[in-house]
Amino acid sequence: MKINYIAHLDPFFHKGGGEVVLSQLLETGKERGHEFGFRTCSPYNNTLYNDQDLTFLADLFNCPGNQPSFVKSEISSFIESGPYIHFDNAYVDICDLDYLPCNGEVMSKCPHKGLSSWKHHVKKKSLSKKCFAKNELVNRIYHESILNFFVSPLHRKIISKALGLEEEKGIVLRPLIDTKKFYNRYNNRDIENLFVGVLSEAKGLRNMEKMYSDKTITLIGKSGTNRAPKFGKWLGEINYKEVPEYMNRSKNFVFKPRWPEPQGRVVAEAALCGCNLDLNENVGAKSFDFDLSDKNNYINASDELWSVIENLYKSNNV
Repeated sequence: MKINYIAHLDPFFHKGGGEVVLSQLLETGKERGHEFGFRTCSPYNNTLYNDQDLTFLADLFNCPGNQPSFVKSEISSFIESGPYIHFDNAYVDICDLDYLPCNGEVMSKCPHKGLSSWKHHVKKKSLSKKCFAKNELVNRIYHESILNFFVSPLHRKIISKALGLEEEKGIVLRPLIDTKKFYNRYNNRDIENLFVGVLSEAKGLRNMEKMYSDKTITLIGKSGTNRAPKFGKWLGEINYKEVPEYMNRSKNFVFKPRWPEPQGRVVAEAALCGCNLDLNENVGAKSFDFDLSDKNNYINASDELWSVIENLYKSNNV
C-alpha cells in the first residue's frame, strides 16, 4: 500500500518513547512492502502522496502551543482525503494539558485550566477553559477513523469513555520490547526496590514519597521538578543500556502513577528481567491479560498490528 503518515513529530528525528514505538511500526511496515509519504511539523516534512491507499494519523496535537503545528483546516483535509487509521501513544489528541490532569473524567469546562495552568494559556495564546476532548475536530478524528489503535487495554478504556467510542472496536498494540536485552539473568538481587522513569507528579512522585519516606528505594531518571527527590537513592539519568543491569539487580519494581499511564513499557521490561511488580491500577501494562514476564507474549507485536491493518484494507476494498 501507499500510506501517508501524518504526525506532529518526525519519529525518525525525535527519540521520545512514543516516537520509538512509531518508528518501529513504520520500519516493520516498510519491511512488509508498504511505501510511505510523510507530513510532520517538527521537523517539517511534506512528501505526501496524492493517490494514497491509506492515511496513518498519530499524535497530531503533540507539543501543544509549539510552532509550527497543524491548523484545523489542514487536519480536516487529512481526514477527508480518504480512509485513515489513528494511533495514540498517550492522550495528546484528547487533552492539551500535560499528563491528563483529569485522569479521563472529562467535563465541558476543564477545572484544570485557569491561573494554575497559566503557562499553557500563554503558550497557546488562549484563555479558553473548554475541555479539549469536547472539540468537534477531536471527535471527528476518532469517530471517522476506520480503526483506532491504543497501547494498552487501560489506555483504550480511558479514551473510549472520554469520547463515547465503542471500546471493543479499538485495537491494542502489545508492548514492543527487545527481549534480547531485557531478560532474567538470575543475578544476585542486591537492590530492594527500583523505579525507572521521570520523577514527576503524574508518574507517582508523591505516591512514592509517602510510601518510601522511611524505606529504601533506588530512583533512576530525570527529575521533573529539577530538584533532587527527598527520599530514596537517586542516581539521576543513566544510559538506557544500563537499565537491564539495574533491573536484574532489583527484587521489586515500583510504579504508582497518578495518571492512567498509557502503557508503561518499563514495567514490561522489569517483568522480563525478573522483578516482582509493585503497581497500582493506573498502569496500562498491568491491564494486559497475559504474563508480562513471558517473552513469548511479545513476539511479532508489530507484525500483528500490520496484519490487522492489511486485513481491514482487503476486507473493505479501501
